Amino acid sequence: MRLYIIRHAEPAYPEDALTARGHRQARALARRLAREGIDHLYSSPLGRAVETARPAAEALGLAVEIEPWTREIEDWWIPGGPEGELPAWQVDGAAIRALVPGLSPENWHRLPPFDLPVLRQGFAGLRTASAAFLARHGCMAEARHYRLKPGAGGRLAVFCHAGFGLTWLAHLLEIPAPLVWAGFALPPASVTTVDFATLPDGRAAPRCLGLADVAHLGRPAPALQGL
Repeated sequence: MRLYIIRHAEPAYPEDALTARGHRQARALARRLAREGIDHLYSSPLGRAVETARPAAEALGLAVEIEPWTREIEDWWIPGGPEGELPAWQVDGAAIRALVPGLSPENWHRLPPFDLPVLRQGFAGLRTASAAFLARHGCMAEARHYRLKPGAGGRLAVFCHAGFGLTWLAHLLEIPAPLVWAGFALPPASVTTVDFATLPDGRAAPRCLGLADVAHLGRPAPALQGL
């Protein structure tokens, strides 16, 4: 099974829509995905993600299926600091790296400044929703790995958001979320590819084949923006 985590194209945030360039990026994404053999298209319910998915849906002849759990994690805010509140995934990278000796996939939300109920509960909810979503496609979570049912698989494109996409990737790869937030970025209209390759004993372990790819846009990655 192969999963494509796609950040929405360049947004016009006040309208929760796309800019003119964003619509061009969405069409470029559609041309790329038409070559990938996509079986299902999923989207966050937010307008900027749905608008990004529509050209691909038209090109592939597929419906855009809405997955509410993939919306941006807009309530994951860290209080304090000179900037006031900021999204958890935008905490200063140097501050996160200082936590490295004590970080693990299980305990990162117990360490300041991430030791907030909203992060702990939100991440638990993401894990549960991810497991249910993958199980619908025959990819069953088992402890720290997955197992594909006979005949399971397919290629799934999920149109979502920067903060959500990075956090989901952290969960899938068993990496502490703050390290992914500090070390990686998802520019608009980027594609991150995760493959669930079956091992000889029937287990499957997610592997990232490509991160934040924007080659289909035909120019350097656009400037990073907010949510």
